[in-house]
Amino acid sequence: MNNAAQPLLTPPFLLMLLTSLIVGMSFSTYFLLPKFLAVELAADAATIGGLSAVSLLASVFCMPYAGVQIDRHGRRLFVTLGAVVFAIACAGYLFVDRVGPLLWILRLVQGIGWPLYYLALSTLATDIAPKARMGQAIGMFGGVMISTNALGPALAEWGAHQFGWQAVFAATVVAALVAAVLAHWLPDNHQPQAREDTSTMAQLMRRPGLMRVLVVTAMVGWTFGAMFTFYQPWALASGFKQVSAFLVAFAGCAMVMRLGLGGLADRLGRLRVAKVTLVLYCIAPLTLVWLPTLGLFVTGALLGLAHGMFFPAFNAVAVEYAEESERGKAMGAYNGAFNIGFAAGSYLLGYVAIATSFPTIFVIASLTCMAAFALLMRTAPEHTRPANHAARN
Repeated sequence: MNNAAQPLLTPPFLLMLLTSLIVGMSFSTYFLLPKFLAVELAADAATIGGLSAVSLLASVFCMPYAGVQIDRHGRRLFVTLGAVVFAIACAGYLFVDRVGPLLWILRLVQGIGWPLYYLALSTLATDIAPKARMGQAIGMFGGVMISTNALGPALAEWGAHQFGWQAVFAATVVAALVAAVLAHWLPDNHQPQAREDTSTMAQLMRRPGLMRVLVVTAMVGWTFGAMFTFYQPWALASGFKQVSAFLVAFAGCAMVMRLGLGGLADRLGRLRVAKVTLVLYCIAPLTLVWLPTLGLFVTGALLGLAHGMFFPAFNAVAVEYAEESERGKAMGAYNGAFNIGFAAGSYLLGYVAIATSFPTIFVIASLTCMAAFALLMRTAPEHTRPANHAARN
């Protein structure tokens, strides 16, 4: 049977999407954590930024080890393990009544649980799909996960208003445990590779030009972290009562860009598309400076348009530096650079906000992206492939 004609939406694939949706809803609820911290626990900007950073840094350090173990022991085990670890951390929020050691520990544990199930599910999506439809499978998985960025926070904000935050946290525990149970029926036909790749991350990082790509990625992560972490306390201080409109607009526009225009970067050139969308990244933080006039929806939509196209396009640019056997490392390096930038922006700009103001950190975030754009303009398309890879093509 022609591989391209094989169906994608098989029962195992649909079960994988359902599991992703449920566990994604649990995870994305905590995008509203800054509001909970600011309103219920009276946390300052530095604390909010620090709690965001500790979770991200835990994920950064956990991802390389998780990827190796998922290849070694299979996908299904780590979907279950990650969902259970995340559920345990979510249950701990039922006992949080102040900013203290427990809260920091819970964020750390969440940062460990998330990459376990996320990496396992995303890898499983490529395992289940026919080879010729792997790109479509990755797009559908990404679309489901992005949709939870809107659905989770919107339902959580409504639930917190109607029933209180305790009920919201309890719901995230149930959702994560349901995902862990569903994982029992997921297929897991992965076979370990016959030959292990002997190249190292250090060797890949010495590839000419790749470090520049990763620095730009970290700078964009810094800007993204500043906006995602601090738009909620800034919106609340500006008189907004509901903050989930930002996430709804962000997720909706990101999905349109990711699914509807996903092939645009392949047709026009990934680096060219990354440069154009980086301009939107420069503009997005400045809209928060004029937030009371423009509103959260406009800002979220602009960031969604930028991120929905930039992130996958520039991810592909980073992967082009790698041989086929190095793609996992390249993906890890790219995501790690983005998350390090996110964590640094969340943590350091929290102190800047205390010393100055929220608009100041959004201006800094915009200037950082402008510097990233200037650096990116020095990256030529022909430099995005290793010489031996280009020769074969």
